[in-house]
Amino acid sequence: MTVADVPLLEVGWITKPHGVRGDVLVRLTSDRTSRLDPGSVLTTDRGPLTVVRSSLHNDRWIVEFDGIVGRDDAETWRGVELRAEAS
Repeated sequence: MTVADVPLLEVGWITKPHGVRGDVLVRLTSDRTSRLDPGSVLTTDRGPLTVVRSSLHNDRWIVEFDGIVGRDDAETWRGVELRAEAS
């Protein structure tokens, strides 16, 4: 089995930008909050995203991903599905 053959599960969605630095709000659809631990890598149709930091904010998470810089960049990620391997 190759890496491309590994099935990925939906673990959440980027809902919208949060602030001006590039943070985004994520609605986690997995009950495993460890999916958003620093260093975790999530797969998207636009490529992988690595979690720098995350914190719970009401019913969503504020997440800083490596490579998303500024509010305008974060806006382009709105609605993107986050996936990961089954654990």
